[in-house]
Amino acid sequence: MSKALKIIAEEIDMIIRSKGLWFDFHVYRYESNKLIIAGSVDLCYYHQLEIIFENIQAFHGFFSEWHSDTTKVVFDKLEERNEFNGPLEIEQGYSVFRFKTEDYQNDVIIAAEKISFNTDTVFYYERDDLKENERIAYFIKRS
Repeated sequence: MSKALKIIAEEIDMIIRSKGLWFDFHVYRYESNKLIIAGSVDLCYYHQLEIIFENIQAFHGFFSEWHSDTTKVVFDKLEERNEFNGPLEIEQGYSVFRFKTEDYQNDVIIAAEKISFNTDTVFYYERDDLKENERIAYFIKRS
């Protein structure tokens, strides 16, 4: 399972790094032990990537927006034994993932059992004529 999670993390990092010189992230939603981090080059209007963590054990990060420099690795899965296991009290059976931040001293760290992603475009405003793989954000009230 650990190898599969590392491959998924590498896929996510490749998607992020293919989008341009930077990529922005924020906590999009947390409910029922599922954390969704959304990413885009323009979080004012939409996001193009959702990274979905399930069965979260720890989150060390920022709920507001953070930026990442895509000329380097942005997202990775850390080795089973890492510097965060002790200070964050990560329990055995959880994988540790890291978003490298550009504008903060600390990176965003998430310990979870499962990870997945989708690349739908999610708009933060009402919009008609949605195409395949497009939707309106859950918090937009439709008239």
